[in-house]
Parts: sequence; C-alpha cells; structure tokens
Amino acid sequence: MKFELFVDQPSLELKKGILVKADTELSYKSEKVEQFLKDLKLDTILDDEGSNGHNSYRSKSHISITLNEGDILLFDVDRGYYLSSYPKTTIDRAIEDISSLKGIKLSDDQET
Repeated sequence: MKFELFVDQPSLELKKGILVKADTELSYKSEKVEQFLKDLKLDTILDDEGSNGHNSYRSKSHISITLNEGDILLFDVDRGYYLSSYPKTTIDRAIEDISSLKGIKLSDDQET
C-alpha cells in the first residue's frame, strides 16, 4: 500500500468583509444593531425585543472589542461587522498557500 498526502478541502464560500487598518473608521446601523469603529475599537450596541406568544422580552447590550491592525471583520446585514470564529484570509493569499503545496511528496520510506 502506498500512502498519499491529503489536505482538508478548502471552503469556497465567499464572505464579504473588510481588512482593518489603524485608520479604519465605520458606522453601521440596522433595526437591531448599531456599530462604530474608530482607533481599532469596535463598539456594538444590540437592541432586540420580541415575544413567544406567552412572554415578551427586551434585550439591550453593549459590546466593545479592541481590534488589531490586519484583523478581518466580516459583514452580515443582520449582524453587522463581526470577527469570525475561524481564521480568514484573502483569495490571493489562499491561492498562494494552496499553490505552495503542489509538488510536495512523501519520502520513499514514508510512502509505505
């Protein structure tokens, strides 16, 4: 039996977002989210209310995140700007990284 090398299949799902720089500023407002980014600090105010038919609720919270230059903020119209739970990169960087794997082979003693 001969071993081969395998990698996790990359996701081809594209996400809209921005690359944060030291001077990046933004503001965003939707029905439930209000956000401001300045001086690498992202402030998010969430304001939500609803009912399940028996009980009603109202929730209001303020989240403040200190970002680093180079962080990637993804965007969703309902959530606003957010940090992904998984590392993200640009398409060009992903192609470069994957291309660098081409031609890598196991040594003869690793193949069996």
